[in-house]
Amino acid sequence: MVTEAEKGDDTAPSSGSSATGRGQNKLASVLSGSFSGAVVSVCVQPLDVVRTRLQADAAKGISRSTTGAFRVLIKEQGVRGLWRGTSPTVARLAIGVGVHFLALEFIKDAIYNFGSKNAGHSHGHLSAAQAFCSGGLSRGVAAAVTCPVTVVKTRMEYVGTSGVQYRGTVHALRTIAVSEGAAGLMRGFWPTLLSNAPFSALYYMLYSDLRRRFQKEGRSSTGVNFVSGTVAAIAATLATQPADVIRTRMQLVSHNGVHMSPLQTLKIATKTGGAKALLVGTVPRVMKRTIQTAVVWTLYEELVPRVTMLSEALTGSFKSSS
Repeated sequence: MVTEAEKGDDTAPSSGSSATGRGQNKLASVLSGSFSGAVVSVCVQPLDVVRTRLQADAAKGISRSTTGAFRVLIKEQGVRGLWRGTSPTVARLAIGVGVHFLALEFIKDAIYNFGSKNAGHSHGHLSAAQAFCSGGLSRGVAAAVTCPVTVVKTRMEYVGTSGVQYRGTVHALRTIAVSEGAAGLMRGFWPTLLSNAPFSALYYMLYSDLRRRFQKEGRSSTGVNFVSGTVAAIAATLATQPADVIRTRMQLVSHNGVHMSPLQTLKIATKTGGAKALLVGTVPRVMKRTIQTAVVWTLYEELVPRVTMLSEALTGSFKSSS
């Protein structure tokens, strides 16, 4: 039997699939997405730490290259310092990727169900506009849910943000909530949304289109998923870099003890560093996003059909024994 996941994430569910089958597919999406996100995040964490250091230092008028920031981090904190903030990163991605893929499945189902009621709808593939919307909306939901953990992650990656030493993710969440209130946990929410939702919207649109084109040439599914993911990730990362710079500055830097709005942060960044200030940290972010996103989606595509089959086998075994 060929499952929906094996036919591709841009393929409509079978009209004869049961509610149980759809539930199993969504559960498989959550488990596969969370597992792949958590595993890959640990591998690329040093790139995130370097990116955060570059952007935070630039806000203080310190300019460094990517290799320069890497050397400074090694000198100041040792190799272990490159994995600072790993625990909130894993938590954020495990939760965020799971929510992202779950929301994506629900949104795709809604699009297919709506389309099936309209004559002339090409049932079976998402159009470019539909892929753009479904990718953006699903990532927006995930970004909103994980914003507090993103604040913790950014601050733990850059130890110079305050004199507070966080003992872990939970301790950091409590400390920020007590000292800054709920607003502190949602600091940089809008630029977080603007760096994540458009990224996934562009990524999923390009990924779906490239994947469909490459599949027509009869290439291996794993290679198609990886190449499509890599190209899509590079393009989407470059397009959303300015919003990421604003997010980091808002979550780390205050001016005379006052945290700025996104627009004020943008004005200060461009006034002190020019337009190039909005591209600080592009190299490590492109590397990190490209590796992470391509590998996560490749693992996701490979895991979903296997997790679905395992779930079906366990369900069948349970029913036969009851």
